[in-house]
Amino acid sequence: MSETVVPNASPSTFPFPQGPDRYPFPEGPQGTPSPEFARRRGECPVSKVTLPLDDEVLLAVTHADILAIMSDDRRFIRDLSEDDTPKLFPNMEVLEDPTLLMNMHGEDHLRLRRIINPTMTPRRVDGWREEIREIVDGVIDDMEAKGSPADLMTQFANLLPVKFILRQFGLPDSDGDRFIRWVGTWVSVAEQETMEAVQAEFSAWVDETVERARTNPGTALVDVLVNAHDEGERMSNAELESMIRSMVVAGMESIGNGISRSLLTLLSERAYWEMLVEDRSLLVGSVEELLRVNPPGGGSVGILRMAAEDVELPSGALVRKGEWISTPIIGAAHDPEAFPEPTKFKLDRPKSTSTLMFGAGRHYCPAAHLAKAEIEIAISALMDRFPTLHMTIKPEELPWDHSSFNVGMPCLPAAW
Repeated sequence: MSETVVPNASPSTFPFPQGPDRYPFPEGPQGTPSPEFARRRGECPVSKVTLPLDDEVLLAVTHADILAIMSDDRRFIRDLSEDDTPKLFPNMEVLEDPTLLMNMHGEDHLRLRRIINPTMTPRRVDGWREEIREIVDGVIDDMEAKGSPADLMTQFANLLPVKFILRQFGLPDSDGDRFIRWVGTWVSVAEQETMEAVQAEFSAWVDETVERARTNPGTALVDVLVNAHDEGERMSNAELESMIRSMVVAGMESIGNGISRSLLTLLSERAYWEMLVEDRSLLVGSVEELLRVNPPGGGSVGILRMAAEDVELPSGALVRKGEWISTPIIGAAHDPEAFPEPTKFKLDRPKSTSTLMFGAGRHYCPAAHLAKAEIEIAISALMDRFPTLHMTIKPEELPWDHSSFNVGMPCLPAAW
């Protein structure tokens, strides 16, 4: 038997300026939402905040307002064409790329969705379920061979999405290290020079991948994307690069973060874990509730949108034409008006209200089915193999990493 896994990381310093009106807000204990969201929700549901680069924007914190903004692609847009467009983070050009799907609106956005949607249908995802389970079982085999206890972050949660992405790109597992390095840089607050070097390296790889897929197409997802078309429409090289990069970042960082935070929720209150072990049918419908309670990255960071005209929100707040407003999903997901007792994970919570975990309206995430399938299969496989799984430290003893805009756990020590 191995020795107990002891976390060797300490919480990183919050990397952005702090103050009562500075945004993003530092998380609360154990990666919980900042109490500032609840305070503003009660006092002023739409208020001004200052971003790290001193841009001043509005912040929405209620479910009704955030849903209204996210659902309205006509009146709330991502117009990144002006030099004075506010930026949420320094050195995060990958989020400000105008060819990125989430930054597009109107006809360009619809054109890309027509191309991408057929590659991510529920039926196609169902066809991947056996492959995902095969990958998960292999990861668990390796973890079991090393013995209990184990670190569920590095030995499990982070490995499934990396291996699945590599398979979808037709690449060997040995390429995982450079993908992890690329993603780690993109979601960090790295220096500009480092960010540019990684971007150049990734761009060169995309060029090679696209050329190979066009001259010798296979059946991997990347080949389908490169050669996808709808009535003659195709993605430009810049759009392809942005799409592939977002697949890598979301497919690795967000899924790994989602698996680990979901496991933390279930293992912190093992009664839930035991209920799901006994009745696995409950797990399928509970994945989005797990993500709502404890969103990947903490959910404190919202996408900035600009009002294309004056808009009155459900709270009664008026957003003037040209004003920018942020929509953090944790604000919507922990609004007690939409989700009574929002900090609690409830298996029987009604599904009538959207959690907004995957967006809304035209910008609803095209990979939502895949994301939920990966998380569900990962947790189910772990329950099959290790029904007695439990944490080896108290939840409050876990370290948290604040060195990137996706706040996460460096480790999750557990045994079986």
